[in-house]
Amino acid sequence: HAPDAELPYQVFARDSSVMTPFGAIITSMANWWRRGENYRAIETYERLGIPIYDYVTAGTFEGGDFNVIEPGTVLIGWEGDEGRSQEGSALQLKSWFEAEGWEVKLTDIDPFYVHIDLMVVMLAPKLAAVCLESTDPEVVDWLKSKSIEIITVPFQDTLALGCNVVSLGNDRILLPQQSLVLKEKARAHGLEIYDPDVSMITPGGGGVHCMCQALRRDPG
Repeated sequence: HAPDAELPYQVFARDSSVMTPFGAIITSMANWWRRGENYRAIETYERLGIPIYDYVTAGTFEGGDFNVIEPGTVLIGWEGDEGRSQEGSALQLKSWFEAEGWEVKLTDIDPFYVHIDLMVVMLAPKLAAVCLESTDPEVVDWLKSKSIEIITVPFQDTLALGCNVVSLGNDRILLPQQSLVLKEKARAHGLEIYDPDVSMITPGGGGVHCMCQALRRDPG
């Protein structure tokens, strides 16, 4: 998005929208000081010629709770009225994607963890980083039922956003420099690591996954 001095948290571009093969979905930010980010996201998609699929209207919802697991499968988190994403909005998204033929898994998470992408993130096809201490065992079993291998991340590392990482494709991942445990385990799985120092940004509440937004998703 174009810089806006009134929107310092806009650096966390993941939250104001989500990208799908059908176009972007504009979310509904929970905190008043971030709601302007939704408008800037609309402007950006219009400028880039990217279609907007729909707008979340059933309550608050932020993009960090929309987690594509593999093509045609999405994990959606919600935290209730005390958190960033409400159940009604999660159900609205669920109805849209099921109508498109996707499998949708909803999970209620503790508002302490903010978004689902702080505890479950895909690293590569059939390979996920998961904090077992904070993730519902039902979600873990669901991932395993899809033959997804799980690399465990310690709870303490998730507090420093060490599980908030980005799959770059072709066995490459972007993770914070301080994510030492996941970095070692990912290298052991043959992944190429990019690990910038983002320690001046993470105190704002977001990591590298929060700072990235896909501009296209292929339907296949």
